[in-house]
Amino acid sequence: MPLIGDDQVYVVKHGTVYHPGWCQAVADKWATAPRGLQVAMAADVGARTPCRECVRLLKVATSPPAQVGQAPSPEPKPSDWVVPLRVIGLAHGILFLAAGPEHRARLRETAVEPATPLYVGGQRDGMVVRLDAGRAEPLLVVQMDPRATFRDGPYQARLRDPLQRSASKPFAVACIEPAPEP
Repeated sequence: MPLIGDDQVYVVKHGTVYHPGWCQAVADKWATAPRGLQVAMAADVGARTPCRECVRLLKVATSPPAQVGQAPSPEPKPSDWVVPLRVIGLAHGILFLAAGPEHRARLRETAVEPATPLYVGGQRDGMVVRLDAGRAEPLLVVQMDPRATFRDGPYQARLRDPLQRSASKPFAVACIEPAPEP
């Protein structure tokens, strides 16, 4: 999928709106006619208006949750967001990792962005392909590098704030790595 940077938006070749984020309309266009989806500078969109759904998603993602009568609890720093994972299986170079019951909700709130690495011993041994959150036990699916040696043991997912196009979810996977030994 095309990535947008600062001051860039998605546009459809023949349209009247621009999309500052990845919304359902952009995802549908990408799925059905990817050549019709273009990335443009925000200054070059002319008389187009912003997509209402994108604006709503960005507002929800950037606004703090409102709690009546309570002071907001301090959110942990992104470097503190870690989800412990265990190996469920390995088949044909695909590694399946799952979180424990106490971390499943956090994993469902997590986006997987392109080129998310699996690091073992400081080397890139694979790439996270997708997060299968439709299951009772959400799985992270990792394509292993064919030259990598499989390491059986606990892993952990480090989370971070999502990029602009994934703003519909509060977290994104920064990397997968072996869990530190106690």
